[in-house]
Amino acid sequence: MSRGRGVRRPARLAIAAAGCAVVLGGAGWYWQSELIGVGARWYLERVAAREEASGSLAERRAAVARMHGLLLLSPPPDALVPELFDLITAVSSRVASGAIDFPWAAYVYNSYERDLARDRPLGVPRRSRSEVEREVARYVDFYALRKRPDVDGVRLRDLAGAPAGESFTVEEIEQAAREGRDLTRE
Repeated sequence: MSRGRGVRRPARLAIAAAGCAVVLGGAGWYWQSELIGVGARWYLERVAAREEASGSLAERRAAVARMHGLLLLSPPPDALVPELFDLITAVSSRVASGAIDFPWAAYVYNSYERDLARDRPLGVPRRSRSEVEREVARYVDFYALRKRPDVDGVRLRDLAGAPAGESFTVEEIEQAAREGRDLTRE
């Protein structure tokens, strides 16, 4: 190859690789909610598979207990934990993508948990993951849950703990009340 013919092959490859990286990075940024949902589902499925193989419930019990704490529910009996963890797995990717927003996800989880405790308090027969997924799809269809165009879903800034807007800690609210300040006007 002569020197006068332009850019050499290694330079062309570097430019092409940089262009591909920019395109893939942009696509990843644009569809980050969906990617976070796929990653969450993948991770939760691995946790369930690992614990089912070992016969343990530790991580699944902790995740279900956290969910129950967020919803102000008492922790469920151990017999219900595997199926409720499968429910969390089925709902997580939909919540991350914004297909189901947080209040509806809480309603779906609470309704499923209530029906499970009422109809099968011992967790027997346990639904398979695909049956739990079909039940979530039934809720989505029945309540006509659709992705709202103004809802982004879970973004990287949400996972990083960046402030999401107007929210206050209990301490800030109590301090403002002691000082006579109105937080809604600040």
